[in-house]
Amino acid sequence: MSDVWSATDDFSPILIENYIRTETAVKNIKNDETESQGKVVAAKFKIAEEYYKQLCDCEYPAPLIGLSLNYDAESGILTVEPDEKFLEMYENQIMRDVALQQSEKCKERYSKFISVVE
Repeated sequence: MSDVWSATDDFSPILIENYIRTETAVKNIKNDETESQGKVVAAKFKIAEEYYKQLCDCEYPAPLIGLSLNYDAESGILTVEPDEKFLEMYENQIMRDVALQQSEKCKERYSKFISVVE
């Protein structure tokens, strides 16, 4: 695997949407490797309200297809739940590998704007 990408100072809604998509997929891929195999799990992210609003205003929401978003402005937590069709895409080994590699590379990339809540 290649190196982790350094943090960026530029906010891009579509790249953040793709990050949300990837991390939601990875959470469920890793869940499939545990005792809870097959159970759909929601991913949680910490994101400031100003950035969440920019995501909502983005005219290209394609990366969020198959995902249900619920934002709690008080805590700044975005909960993302995938649907079955979304998860079916990641049954393909290539899609799984790409998601896992992308997740590893982006650990720090968008950290100024969003972070995964464990």
